[in-house]
Amino acid sequence: MVTNVTQTDYLMLTPAGVFEAFATRKPSDKQQALQAVLSQEVAIKKSDWVGSYGEAWLKIFMEKGWVETLFSALPAPCMPLDKFLPYVVASLSGQRKAAIASNEGFCLAHIGYSLEQADTLSVAAADFGDFLSRQQQRGWGISGEAVSFFQHIDLLLPSTSFIFLWIDGSGYFLILEGEPLTNNRAFVELIWGIKTSGLRFSQR
Repeated sequence: MVTNVTQTDYLMLTPAGVFEAFATRKPSDKQQALQAVLSQEVAIKKSDWVGSYGEAWLKIFMEKGWVETLFSALPAPCMPLDKFLPYVVASLSGQRKAAIASNEGFCLAHIGYSLEQADTLSVAAADFGDFLSRQQQRGWGISGEAVSFFQHIDLLLPSTSFIFLWIDGSGYFLILEGEPLTNNRAFVELIWGIKTSGLRFSQR
């Protein structure tokens, strides 16, 4: 795979790269290197990232499908989370319902759900996050990326999914109704917006 560095190339995480980078409360060195891709308000230059982390890691990350190359400087979302979410909800949820919660169970933003529904789901997400964390400490070998619930025994599509991510030491839960559509740029940009803007909404 060619990873030649030019001044006009930029880097961006793929959805798989987001899941790898923000999977744990205490990221490894490689996870921190992946997080650095989303550390600026404009897509980071490939040359700048390679200068800090090296060509060898970039090659590994690209072979694993965690990083991709851009040929223009894509800007990070600059609007508040609760105003950006409506723009991307159709790209994230099969039923256009989504919410973002803190690991303490507070709803930070929601669209499609009523406030009561969003608050209830946010508390549930925190409960499941605590459960996964406890089981991991006991040695249960799970990644803890997501929990999904299904309405039918055939398990064709989940009815509700909780996706767990750790950003700068704070836990965030993305709650999606219907089919979770995370394999797209909208998902990456949502996480990028949280990472770069320091979104720490006052908890109600």
